[in-house]
This record gives sequence, structure tokens and C-alpha cells, in this order.
Amino acid sequence: MAYAIRPAWTLLVLVLGLTPLHAAGPDLQLVDAVRNHDVAAARSLIEKRADVNQRSGDGGTALHWAAYHDSRELVDLLLRAGARVNSTNDLGVTPLWVAASQGSRSSLTRLLDAGADPSLAPATGGTPLMLAVRDGDLASTNALLGRGADPNGVERASGQSALMWAIAERRSELVGILLKAGANVHARSKTSRRVVLLCCPTWVGDPEGTVEIDQGGLTPLLFAALNGDVACARRLLDAGAKVDELAAAGTTALVMAVHRGFAPLATLLLERGADPNAAAGGYAALHSAVLRGDQPIVRLLLARGASLNPRLATGTFLKRGSREFAFDKFLIGATPFLLASRVGDLALMRLLADAGADTTLRLEDGRSPLMVAAQGETTGAGARRGAAEPRVLEAVKLLIERGADVNAADRAGNTALHVMAAKNPAFDSVIQLLADHGAALETPNREGKTPLALALAPPPPIRGQSTTVQTVKWRADYAAWVENQGRTSTVDLLRTLSAKK
Repeated sequence: MAYAIRPAWTLLVLVLGLTPLHAAGPDLQLVDAVRNHDVAAARSLIEKRADVNQRSGDGGTALHWAAYHDSRELVDLLLRAGARVNSTNDLGVTPLWVAASQGSRSSLTRLLDAGADPSLAPATGGTPLMLAVRDGDLASTNALLGRGADPNGVERASGQSALMWAIAERRSELVGILLKAGANVHARSKTSRRVVLLCCPTWVGDPEGTVEIDQGGLTPLLFAALNGDVACARRLLDAGAKVDELAAAGTTALVMAVHRGFAPLATLLLERGADPNAAAGGYAALHSAVLRGDQPIVRLLLARGASLNPRLATGTFLKRGSREFAFDKFLIGATPFLLASRVGDLALMRLLADAGADTTLRLEDGRSPLMVAAQGETTGAGARRGAAEPRVLEAVKLLIERGADVNAADRAGNTALHVMAAKNPAFDSVIQLLADHGAALETPNREGKTPLALALAPPPPIRGQSTTVQTVKWRADYAAWVENQGRTSTVDLLRTLSAKK
């Protein structure tokens, strides 16, 4: 769920970047004089009838530079001498666009008075109105709208409007002004397809889960959901925004807000009738709330009628630094209760179970909540909840108390004991607990391996580049295994338990 808020346009590229470095020729002296903000030289050249519309190497004129410097004196001087107010450089940039991008309010007003067209914009940039809104320039925004600027004009790269930019910058007052001027609350940004890697790769270069996803297609309300802006969202809803409109990826504003932990916005959306069970994007808001360990939002969703047992339909794609709040592709079929079990969030496990969640529902590959709890988290979310072994132990204990079958097996024939014996390091306290509650010690999986055989097996090789941290770790694990001929304490425990049986 990542969307570009707005492009980062730079004046250096659009206006100054192509200006040639040259000695001023006789026809470019006026451009250079204005570029250097030399009013006296510019006045002298105009009196000598220099061409005020002479274009420099990038197509820019003296009026572009006057607007850049926000020199009302130079702007007036050039306009009186016949400068074309709507001249464009090679990239389609007008003097008005320069004034808007630089916050040159005085020049912007003068150019509008002289007939500057506020609808002219470069192919790779936003409109002058969008630039004024981006910078929170209330005076320029009102001036542009008062002179006919289209509140629904869009930039061509992503199809975003001034209203979307105002929301992205949290400009609630400007959102109100734009809505009053007729900004379309139902407008959408462009959609596109992108190849991404779903969370979470099991080895360096792992191609599994590489998919094409839809992105974009955002309305103003969905932009508000990206940054949790309650004030802007309230204005949009009051103006008729549909609370359950979908992004191209299928997510609603509620799902997006909850996934980012924006509780105040989630509360507003639910109060305005948002569907707590919307899951067209592959996961429901309750999945996201549990993933974040956010009890208040979980309680809020349940109070608003959220279903207790929605199933995760897809993983979310992996962004830099996002592993903690991403849905692993191997969790397809997970309920919120299973997600809570995976990270050992005892409070949420109890909350969901007491509310009536089905604690037996499995993943598509047959793993039960008990097996997932024994396996533990793999994306970093568990780091928020303390040391791993005590957390896993308590989660497994709670599941057993709730009637979990300790010998339930997945499609590969693995039980929770197989899962735990294969972990490196294994948690002996969890193995002891499972055995104390009747876990079968000698049952082989589909490959014919018992828990003891898995504990004796060397760590599997990590595929990928040999220089990776993962490979270095595997070499250390393998060296330790060779020295100890397996994980000694776990092997001894399983042998002792087996002998007792």
C-alpha cells in the first residue's frame, strides 16, 4: 500500500537547468540583465529598444527571470515594453508558473492583471494553482481562483489535482477554499500496474510472491487516509465524498487509516458509516489492527460490527523498512486471531477469543494457530513484545488452555513439535510444554522425519549471494552444528522425553 503523494518539481530543472552558460550577446543582454536583477541595465536596454521577448537557449525570457526574482518593478517595466505575458520556455513553463512556484506573490498578481493564463502548465509539472496550494499560499490561491484557475486541473504524470496536493500537505483551510470553488471531491489520480515482491522473502533473491499489483486510483479522501488527516477528511465527507470508495488496490480509506495506525481518522470514518468488513484489497481493517497490536482500534472495530474471522487473501508488498507492518505471503488464509497468535500478543488473543473468534481456523497450507504460534513471527513485529521464547511459550500455553490440538498436522505432516524442533534455536521450554500435553514424539512427517530427526539435521543452506549476512550466519550455524553434532540441549531433551514415553 504505497502511493506517491505528489511529484517533487524543482525550478532548477524546469526554469534554470537549461539556461546556457554564455557571454551575453547583443540580443541576450536584456535577459542577462534581468537574470542578474540589474534594474538599471534592464531599463537602459529597453530604452534602446532591446527585444523584450528575446528567448534564451532554454526558451526562457526576461519576464521569466523577473517573476523568479519577484521584482514588481522589472515585471511592470517588461510588460509596459510589450513582453508577452504567456510566453513559455522549452518545457512549457510560463512566467506565471515561475511566480507560483517561487511564492512570488507580487509578480503573480501583476501577471494575472496583465492577462496571464492560469491554466497553462508544463507537461511535467502541476498547474500554478497546484503550486500555490502546495506551498500553503492562501493569497495566491485566491488570486488564481479569482482569475479563472480551474480547481480541477491536474498534473499529467499522476493525474493529481490541486485538492489532492492540498490534502497531501495537510492544508485544511485550502481544502475548504478549493471545495467552495468547485473542486471535484470524487476525482481520481491515475492508476498503474507495478511488479512488486510480496512480503516476505525466505532467502536472498527469492522470487516467490513476485506479482503485479494495481496502484494509484486515489480520491481526495484516500489521500487523506494516507496521512491520517482528520480535518481534511471531515471537510471531504461533508462535501459528499463516499466513505467506502476504493483505491485501485481495493483498499478503503478505513483500511488504509487502520493499517497506518491513524485511530482518530478511523473513528471518524466509522462514525460516518465506513464498512468495518471491507476487504477487497485482500485484508480487512481488523487484520491491520491486529498486525499493529492496536487494542483500542481492535475494540473500536468490534464495537462497530467487524467480523471476527475474515481470512487474509493476499500478502502486502515489501517496502524498505515496512516488514513489521506487512502481511507475509505465507499467511494466506490467516484470521486476526491467528495473526495475534503468530506474534504472541496474549492480550489480543484473549480479546478476540472472548469475543467469539474461531481459534481453530487454519492457513491454506494446513498450519493451525498453535503451529503458527510455535513458529513465531518472522518479520520483526514480535520485537515490540519482548524476548521470543517467553512470548512463544505463553502463546502456546494459552492456545492449549483454549483446547488446541497439540498433534494437529499441516499438509506436510508437521505438527507444532516438528516446527519447534526444526527452529534454530529451538525453545526447549515450549517442547517440554507440548510433550506434557500429549504431543507425539515419534510421529514422522510426510518426509519421514520425526521431531528428533529435524533437531539433528544441519541447518539448511541459505540460497542467494554468498556475501550476504544470511549466508555468514548460516556458516556460523553450520560450524556450531558440526562441533556439537546437532543442537545438544534440544536433542537431549527429545531423547529423554522419548525414553520416558
